[in-house]
Amino acid sequence: MEWGRSGWVSTVFLLTSFQAVQSGDVHAADASSTAPQAISGDWTFSFTTYGWTPWISGDLTVKGRSFDVDVTARQVLEALDWSGVPAWFSYAEARNGRIALFNDIAYAQLSGSGDFAKTGPLGILTLSGNVSAEYEQAIVEFGAAYEIWSGTIPGMGTAEYDVLAGGRYWHQDATVSANFDLSGLPPLPGGGGRVFARSGSVDWVDPFIGARLRQQLAPGQSLTVRGDIGGFDVGSEFSWHAVATYAFQLCATDRYTIDGYLGYKALSVDYSEGSGADRYEFDAVQHGPVMGATVRF
Repeated sequence: MEWGRSGWVSTVFLLTSFQAVQSGDVHAADASSTAPQAISGDWTFSFTTYGWTPWISGDLTVKGRSFDVDVTARQVLEALDWSGVPAWFSYAEARNGRIALFNDIAYAQLSGSGDFAKTGPLGILTLSGNVSAEYEQAIVEFGAAYEIWSGTIPGMGTAEYDVLAGGRYWHQDATVSANFDLSGLPPLPGGGGRVFARSGSVDWVDPFIGARLRQQLAPGQSLTVRGDIGGFDVGSEFSWHAVATYAFQLCATDRYTIDGYLGYKALSVDYSEGSGADRYEFDAVQHGPVMGATVRF
């Protein structure tokens, strides 16, 4: 699925170019702009738990059979499989001066089924059946960030600009089964029903590069905008990721602070392997609101 690919590639690199030019202007106009701090001996840590309720749209091929995917956020919530751990989302970051190491985990297990019936134009034949699906997805991101600029933007507050690089591990396991029955005809030997099932499991790792802007809006309030691109035919053919979050301080002590945050996250990937009856393909965009809490210490 090609939707949005060139646009998001352009967005990431335009963001990089704009911020680089802007930082040069600010250095010339504002004496409070500073070079990135040197590496210190102190590490700071943050841990975030969050929820992500995405819309999912695209194409899925399992064992050579293709399906259109068009799932709303409400359907995702209703399809969470509570027989085990239905979902887990977390983000952790360790920072020392200009360098940061980060990890993001997104896991969800979904299941659902539905019945259908359709009568032919003459009202004689009726096709009915049931379709069920189970889907498990785990995305584990690991990477590093390097702060290339920090300073004060007039009228906007302090800001830091990072470049990013890392990898994103994907695991997907999908099972689709269907039972069809055609009524209105005399019984056939062996019965008139038809059943098929398709299942497949894949794993791959995508490298990625990107950029991140951290903007302090006011005391206890900040905005973070991040974008990255990856895949490059190493794992998937291509992937892109974009997220923007607004954080606000809930409480602070001498040892830690707790922030709440709201935002929006989008993740797209185009992955395929195999051919014919062994083909697996996942070409989809997942996007939706995020909400969570962060502990910093």
